[in-house]
Amino acid sequence: MAQRGLSVTGVTTRNRFGIAAGKAALSSIVVTMATATGSWPNINVSEAAQSSSSVAQCIQGQLQVAIEQGGGLQVHTALGYTFLIVNTGARSCELRGYPRETAFSTRGGQLLKVSKSHHRSALFAQPKVQSVVLRPAGVASFGISYIYQHGTSEIDTKNCMANLIDVRLPARASNFFSYEFAVSIDICEAGRQVEVTPVENRAVPLA
Repeated sequence: MAQRGLSVTGVTTRNRFGIAAGKAALSSIVVTMATATGSWPNINVSEAAQSSSSVAQCIQGQLQVAIEQGGGLQVHTALGYTFLIVNTGARSCELRGYPRETAFSTRGGQLLKVSKSHHRSALFAQPKVQSVVLRPAGVASFGISYIYQHGTSEIDTKNCMANLIDVRLPARASNFFSYEFAVSIDICEAGRQVEVTPVENRAVPLA
């Protein structure tokens, strides 16, 4: 079965004012995932994430998020990143919907104007929104994709390169902090447009 690596390095949480609020001890963790079923060590995905309405909504503080290395520079090719969500709490909880925020910024912290939509792309499908229940150590995911259009980059490139993305989940208390990750996306070449999928009950979003 084909395998691919997932590298998690220095996940930083920031509050809504952009001030660092702490760093998760995730440096140098590498998770190997099967492309067909997807799995984290000791996690049965089919049992860990199920649809139900009998449990409470997840609190953002009981969840950890990892980003799969992705991106690229290929023109007219679907590019993107997969985000994995793990329930690190002791009780099952529910997530439903799209990330409440996916904010792109430069290395200096300048927010970039980006339109988000929910359409199928060549990289990710766009499944129907469903409730996802995460048991303890359960995993879910969502994806962000874009396509570079050659020659559309704006002259002022310093306002085009997104080096960071801040993510808030569809969870309680998501206004208190976000998960910040390093990315490399020329937002102008992408037409300032990205596609975002809903949270799915799998370790790899539907393609």
